[in-house]
Amino acid sequence: MSTVALAHDPAWPRTGGWPAWDPAAGTPVDLAILGIPTADTSLSPTNAEQTPAAIRAALRRYSGHLVAPGAPGARGGEAEWVIDEALRIIDAGDVVGPDTEEGERAATARVAELSARSSLVVALGGDNALTVPAALGVAGDQLSRAGLITVDAHHDLRDGRSNGSPVRRLVEAGLDPRRIVQIGIADFANSRAYRERARELGITVIHRDELHDRPLADVAAEALAVAGAGGGPVHVDLDVDVCDRSVAPGCPASIPGGLQAHELRRLTRLLVADPQVRGVDIAEVDASADAPDGRTVRLAALLVLECAAALAQRSGR
Repeated sequence: MSTVALAHDPAWPRTGGWPAWDPAAGTPVDLAILGIPTADTSLSPTNAEQTPAAIRAALRRYSGHLVAPGAPGARGGEAEWVIDEALRIIDAGDVVGPDTEEGERAATARVAELSARSSLVVALGGDNALTVPAALGVAGDQLSRAGLITVDAHHDLRDGRSNGSPVRRLVEAGLDPRRIVQIGIADFANSRAYRERARELGITVIHRDELHDRPLADVAAEALAVAGAGGGPVHVDLDVDVCDRSVAPGCPASIPGGLQAHELRRLTRLLVADPQVRGVDIAEVDASADAPDGRTVRLAALLVLECAAALAQRSGR
């Protein structure tokens, strides 16, 4: 993404310049940002480890102001927030070496620590391997009651250890597959063997084509009901390669015919508005492979802001 000087306007404050996390402070926060730059086990060549920094830079292109027509507590038909005023947001930096077993354990512990002090942890990837430590950290000692929602074109049920295996690894770690929902699974992006594996495990699959006819609010409600049925925390995996390649060229596995940017943004806000959702990860963006206008990274940054918007709307702040 090309670097240009950003205009300064005191009446148009930019978002994203959030303070660093101080573990010694012990002060509760609303939203904690953490980079988990996994890339080494990717099935496709990637420099996804560069993406957390790129997302942070892209956030500076936006303001924290939002208007939500029809939101709960809206006056005059719409509600209005500035997330930087409504929320306490911190940036906990990046985990070092998350692709190793030791690094993955450290990432899990860091997420768990942040989750204990915040309402929501948003993990910036990295490839989809980050979903394992992100979800395990959010679940903590409630893994048997936790739920997982993936917005992804792929089942991620492969054997081995890679960005193609996080859902299988989480099931093997103790996550009940009957509380896993996969939204956006696409034709020509999976195999019969892994579709059958999902069916045998009892995973709820909502195919990409269903999203043409079903309201996104209904899809989100179904996913939350299934994933939240155990009463435990829910983690949401936002795999940006679920999007159409025209809006996500920086995702190695994105295909034509995927979700539009506005659909992924809308689903994100609908899902995170539920208080059972305690964690989100944003995966599979390779900043080095993006279009010159940085559209994929900019979309990833907007997903961070959609999470913040949903968090502000939870309490009508």
